[in-house]
Amino acid sequence: MSKVRRVLWLALLAPGLVGAVSPAPKAQATLADRLHAKAVEMFRQGRFPEAYGRFIELANAGHPASARYALWMCEQGPALFGKEWDCAPHEVEDWARLSGAPAPSVVAGPAPAQRRVSHPPPR
Repeated sequence: MSKVRRVLWLALLAPGLVGAVSPAPKAQATLADRLHAKAVEMFRQGRFPEAYGRFIELANAGHPASARYALWMCEQGPALFGKEWDCAPHEVEDWARLSGAPAPSVVAGPAPAQRRVSHPPPR
Protein backbone atom coordinates (compact mmCIF):
# COMPACT_ATOMS: atom_id res chain seq x y z
CA MET A 1 0.00 0.00 0.00
CA SER A 2 1.39 3.39 -0.94
CA LYS A 3 2.19 6.01 1.65
CA VAL A 4 -0.66 8.23 0.39
CA ARG A 5 -3.21 5.41 0.74
CA ARG A 6 -2.00 4.65 4.27
CA VAL A 7 -2.38 8.31 5.24
CA LEU A 8 -5.89 8.38 3.77
CA TRP A 9 -6.88 5.21 5.62
CA LEU A 10 -5.46 6.61 8.83
CA ALA A 11 -7.36 9.87 8.32
CA LEU A 12 -10.58 7.93 7.84
CA LEU A 13 -10.03 5.67 10.82
CA ALA A 14 -8.42 8.16 13.18
CA PRO A 15 -11.60 9.67 14.66
CA GLY A 16 -12.74 6.24 15.81
CA LEU A 17 -9.31 5.15 16.94
CA VAL A 18 -8.40 8.17 19.01
CA GLY A 19 -10.98 7.44 21.70
CA ALA A 20 -10.23 3.73 21.74
CA VAL A 21 -6.45 4.01 21.81
CA SER A 22 -5.89 6.90 24.19
CA PRO A 23 -8.47 7.04 26.99
CA ALA A 24 -8.83 10.11 29.16
CA PRO A 25 -6.20 10.31 31.93
CA LYS A 26 -8.81 9.71 34.66
CA ALA A 27 -9.89 6.48 32.98
CA GLN A 28 -6.38 5.01 32.95
CA ALA A 29 -5.84 2.17 35.38
CA THR A 30 -3.46 2.56 38.30
CA LEU A 31 -0.48 0.26 38.69
CA ALA A 32 -2.34 -1.64 41.43
CA ASP A 33 -5.35 -2.09 39.14
CA ARG A 34 -3.13 -3.44 36.38
CA LEU A 35 -1.41 -5.85 38.79
CA HIS A 36 -4.84 -6.92 40.05
CA ALA A 37 -5.95 -7.58 36.47
CA LYS A 38 -2.87 -9.77 35.97
CA ALA A 39 -3.71 -11.69 39.15
CA VAL A 40 -7.27 -12.21 37.90
CA GLU A 41 -5.87 -13.51 34.62
CA MET A 42 -3.62 -15.94 36.53
CA PHE A 43 -6.69 -17.10 38.43
CA ARG A 44 -8.59 -17.66 35.17
CA GLN A 45 -5.65 -19.71 33.87
CA GLY A 46 -5.82 -21.94 36.94
CA ARG A 47 -2.59 -20.59 38.43
CA PHE A 48 -4.23 -20.30 41.85
CA PRO A 49 -1.19 -20.14 44.17
CA GLU A 50 0.36 -17.36 42.06
CA ALA A 51 -2.92 -15.46 41.89
CA TYR A 52 -3.49 -15.77 45.64
CA GLY A 53 0.03 -14.54 46.34
CA ARG A 54 -0.58 -11.47 44.17
CA PHE A 55 -3.99 -10.83 45.72
CA ILE A 56 -2.60 -10.89 49.26
CA GLU A 57 0.33 -8.62 48.34
CA LEU A 58 -2.05 -6.10 46.79
CA ALA A 59 -4.55 -6.47 49.65
CA ASN A 60 -1.79 -5.84 52.19
CA ALA A 61 -0.82 -2.75 50.18
CA GLY A 62 -4.40 -1.43 50.42
CA HIS A 63 -6.14 -2.58 47.20
CA PRO A 64 -9.84 -3.26 48.04
CA ALA A 65 -10.69 -5.54 45.08
CA SER A 66 -7.66 -7.72 45.81
CA ALA A 67 -8.68 -7.88 49.47
CA ARG A 68 -12.09 -9.27 48.43
CA TYR A 69 -10.44 -11.96 46.31
CA ALA A 70 -7.93 -12.85 49.04
CA LEU A 71 -10.75 -13.22 51.59
CA TRP A 72 -12.82 -15.35 49.26
CA MET A 73 -9.90 -17.60 48.28
CA CYS A 74 -8.97 -18.00 51.94
CA GLU A 75 -12.52 -19.12 52.73
CA GLN A 76 -12.92 -21.40 49.71
CA GLY A 77 -9.47 -22.99 49.87
CA PRO A 78 -10.42 -26.56 50.80
CA ALA A 79 -13.70 -26.77 48.89
CA LEU A 80 -12.60 -25.23 45.58
CA PHE A 81 -8.83 -25.44 45.51
CA GLY A 82 -8.16 -28.53 47.62
CA LYS A 83 -5.93 -26.67 50.05
CA GLU A 84 -5.95 -24.27 52.96
CA TRP A 85 -4.52 -20.88 51.99
CA ASP A 86 -2.32 -19.22 54.55
CA CYS A 87 -4.23 -16.27 56.01
CA ALA A 88 -3.64 -14.96 59.51
CA PRO A 89 -6.51 -13.55 61.59
CA HIS A 90 -5.05 -10.02 61.52
CA GLU A 91 -4.81 -10.17 57.71
CA VAL A 92 -8.39 -11.39 57.44
CA GLU A 93 -9.59 -8.52 59.64
CA ASP A 94 -7.60 -5.97 57.61
CA TRP A 95 -8.85 -7.35 54.30
CA ALA A 96 -12.45 -7.34 55.50
CA ARG A 97 -12.17 -3.75 56.68
CA LEU A 98 -10.44 -2.68 53.45
CA SER A 99 -12.96 -4.41 51.17
CA GLY A 100 -16.00 -3.27 53.12
CA ALA A 101 -16.98 -6.88 53.81
CA PRO A 102 -18.75 -7.81 57.03
CA ALA A 103 -16.56 -8.90 59.91
CA PRO A 104 -15.52 -12.48 59.14
CA SER A 105 -15.84 -15.45 61.41
CA VAL A 106 -12.38 -16.97 61.52
CA VAL A 107 -12.21 -20.74 61.89
CA ALA A 108 -8.95 -22.43 62.79
CA GLY A 109 -7.51 -24.56 60.00
CA PRO A 110 -5.27 -27.61 60.35
CA ALA A 111 -2.25 -25.46 61.28
CA PRO A 112 -2.09 -22.37 63.54
CA ALA A 113 -1.04 -20.06 60.68
CA GLN A 114 -3.89 -21.20 58.43
CA ARG A 115 -7.42 -19.87 58.79
CA ARG A 116 -10.72 -20.00 56.96
CA VAL A 117 -13.14 -17.10 56.78
CA SER A 118 -16.76 -16.86 55.75
CA HIS A 119 -17.51 -14.32 52.99
CA PRO A 120 -19.52 -14.07 49.78
CA PRO A 121 -17.59 -14.41 46.50
CA PRO A 122 -15.87 -11.27 45.15
CA ARG A 123 -17.70 -9.07 42.69
